Amino acid sequence: MSLTDHAHLGDDATDDATVDATAVHRIIGEPATGRAGRQKASEVRPGSGVLVITRGPDSAGGQFLLADDVVAAGRHPDSAVFLDDVTVSRHHAEIRWLDDEYWIIDAGSLNGTYVNGTPVQSLPLTNGDQIQIGKFRLTFTCRPNDR
Repeated sequence: MSLTDHAHLGDDATDDATVDATAVHRIIGEPATGRAGRQKASEVRPGSGVLVITRGPDSAGGQFLLADDVVAAGRHPDSAVFLDDVTVSRHHAEIRWLDDEYWIIDAGSLNGTYVNGTPVQSLPLTNGDQIQIGKFRLTFTCRPNDR
């Protein structure tokens, strides 16, 4: 699996945890703590993106490495970015590597996908973008050294 952290997030939709968004930039290039199946960030191709959960039910600080060309985000257990809350559609959005950029594409979700507070169908992502999927807020960061 190509994630730095693939935690199945809690079901308690009332307990929203928060993490300082400035901490997001510290994870880039740091190794993941060692569970089998994880990769160190330094082992991933340069320019790989990272999503960090900065707000969500029992989940602040969760990290997802975007090492594949297509990464699914949703409530389905097979989603690489697994967000377990009823406000998230089973197949909510995809993050795709297209034309040397990361794009977020809404997959027809019920509650929509937002970037920096604006609803989007598809949009190229830039460093520091805030993505809202259901009750979850994620910060997008791209490692230095373009892919």
